Amino acid sequence: MIRSIFHLAFVAGLAIGAFAGAPTSDATLYHGGRFVLNDGHGGSATALLERDGLVVATGTLEELAQRPDAHGAKRIDLRGACIVPGLQDAHGHLEGYGAALDEIDLGGVATFAAMVERVAAAAAKLPAGTWVRGRGWDQNRWEGGEFPHHLLLSTATPDHPVFLERVDGHAALCNAAALALAGLDGVLDPEPKVQGGRVFLDEDGRATGILLDAATKLVERVIPSPAPQLARKRFLAAQEKLLSVGLTCVHDMGTSRPMLALLQDLRASGELKLRVVAYLDGMGPLDKKALAGFPLAPDPRDMLSVPGVKLYADGALGSRGAALLEPYSDAPGEKGLLLLTEDDLATRLALVTRAGLQPAVHAIGDRANRIVLDAYERLSIAVPGFRDLRPRIEHAQVVAPKDWPRFPALGVVPSMQPTHATSDMAWVEARLGPERTRGAYAWRALAPELGRLALGSDFPVEKPDPLEGLFAARTRTKAGGKPEEALLPEQRLDGASALAGFTSGAAWAVRQDDRRGRLLPGYACDLTVLGVDPTTCAPAELLKDSVRMTVINGLTVWRAPAKAPDARGG
Repeated sequence: MIRSIFHLAFVAGLAIGAFAGAPTSDATLYHGGRFVLNDGHGGSATALLERDGLVVATGTLEELAQRPDAHGAKRIDLRGACIVPGLQDAHGHLEGYGAALDEIDLGGVATFAAMVERVAAAAAKLPAGTWVRGRGWDQNRWEGGEFPHHLLLSTATPDHPVFLERVDGHAALCNAAALALAGLDGVLDPEPKVQGGRVFLDEDGRATGILLDAATKLVERVIPSPAPQLARKRFLAAQEKLLSVGLTCVHDMGTSRPMLALLQDLRASGELKLRVVAYLDGMGPLDKKALAGFPLAPDPRDMLSVPGVKLYADGALGSRGAALLEPYSDAPGEKGLLLLTEDDLATRLALVTRAGLQPAVHAIGDRANRIVLDAYERLSIAVPGFRDLRPRIEHAQVVAPKDWPRFPALGVVPSMQPTHATSDMAWVEARLGPERTRGAYAWRALAPELGRLALGSDFPVEKPDPLEGLFAARTRTKAGGKPEEALLPEQRLDGASALAGFTSGAAWAVRQDDRRGRLLPGYACDLTVLGVDPTTCAPAELLKDSVRMTVINGLTVWRAPAKAPDARGG
C-alpha cells in the first residue's frame, strides 16, 4: 500500500513538475536503435515515446508516430545504439567516492616502496602539518602479501600526518605524525581494545600504523572535516563521473546526516541530476529520536528517497576482518571480527524494522552472514510485515552452503558486487581454502530467482563502471581471462540476468520496482545508451564499449563528447 502511494505521487509529480525548479518537457520520440525492454520476456523495440518523464509506449517508429500523443514530439535518432533501462548501482558510497577523487590514488601500486614514493611526492607539494590522504593500496599485490610497518612511510613524510585507506576502506596505514596526534605513539601496553577493530602492534608494543575497521576512527576523529563547500564540490565531481558511465540511480550505503542535508540542498537547487536512494548510517548512536521522520518518501520526481538504514556486521576479506566460522586458511590464528556485538546488532535491527525502515547489513564472512540471517529470522516472527521491508544483506561474499536457501526463504535480498569476485580471485582460495571458496560470491545460489539479485560496484572500492560489472557477472574472470580461469564458473550469469541485476533487480531491492528498471508504459524514462547490446554481445565487447548518453526522467543529463560516437537529435 505504501509503495503504491509513493508510485502515484511519483507519476503525478512528473506530470506536473511538482517541486520547485523541476524542468518540464514535451514528448520525445527516440528511434533508430534497439531498446532492450527488460520485461522478463526478452522483449525489444526500435522506438520509444516519452512524455513528462515517463515511458508512454514502445514499438516501431511508424507505429508510435501515428499516436495522437506523439504529435509534435521531438525526435532523437540514436543511430544504431542499444538502449537499456537506466543502469543502477545497488551499493556505492557517494561521499567516499567524491573524497577519493580528491585524494592520492594508490590503486595498483605494485610495492610498498612505490606507494611511499608516491605519497612523499604529494606531501612535498603541501605546507607542513597538512594532512595527506590517499586510498586504494592492497598489500595482497605486494611480495609476501603482509601488512607493512609505518617506518619507511614516516621517514619519507616527517612533516605531514598521513592517513592511507586500504582499497576496501576497512583498514588504514598511518605514519608516526598521525599516530602521535591520535595518542597512539609510544608503547601501547596492553593493546588498545576496540569493539570491531584492532590496532596492530609490533614486537616492541608500538603501533605499526595499521588500523583495522573501527580502530581507524581513532585517527579519523582528529582529521579536520572538509568544509561544506568542499563536500559540495566533491559530490558534483562524483555525480558527473557516475553519469558518464551510464548510471541513473545509486543506492548510497551509509549516508551521513551532513551528506543527506547536502543532497536535499542540491535537489532544491536543481543540481541533483543523479537519482539517490540513501540508506542512513546506523553505526552511531541510534534510537527512536534519531529515526524520527524516516523513511523519507521519494520527492515528486523521485530524485531522493531514504528507505532504510545501513549497518555493519563485520569487516572485509582482503584485510582479514571478515568474520568467519573457522580460522583463515592463510592465518590459522585469526577468524576476523564483528563490528557490532550480536546483541547490539539485534537491538539496532529491531529498532530499524519497527520504525518501518529497511535494514541493509554489510556481511562478508560466513559467520557474519549467519548471524544476520539468524537475526532476520527472529524479526520475521516478531515484526509484522518484516518480509515486505525486503531486508538486504550487502556483499554476502562468503556464505556457508547450508545457509544458501535461507536467503530466498526469508525474502532476503542479496546485494552483491561482481567485480569483487574478479578482484579477489587471485588470493581468495588462499584465504578460505578450496572447500569454503565454494560459498564465495555465489550469486545464483543466493538468488535462485535471479530477478531478486541486486548488483553494484561498492565504489570507490571498485570502479563504478557498470560495463565492468556486467562483464564480471557474465565471465567471473579478469579482463583478457580465459573461460577455464573463471572463479566458480557455475555461478556465472547470462546477459539478461546480469542486466536485470543492474536494473530491475536493483529497483526490487529498494522496493521501487513498480516504476524503474524496465522500459514499460508508466515507468520512468531512464535510459542508458550504449554501442552494444549487453544481453547478447560477446562479454569482451562490454569492455570496449562506452556510454553515449544518459537520460533520467526523460532529460539528457550526460552526453558523450562530440569526438566520441554520439546520439544526436534528428
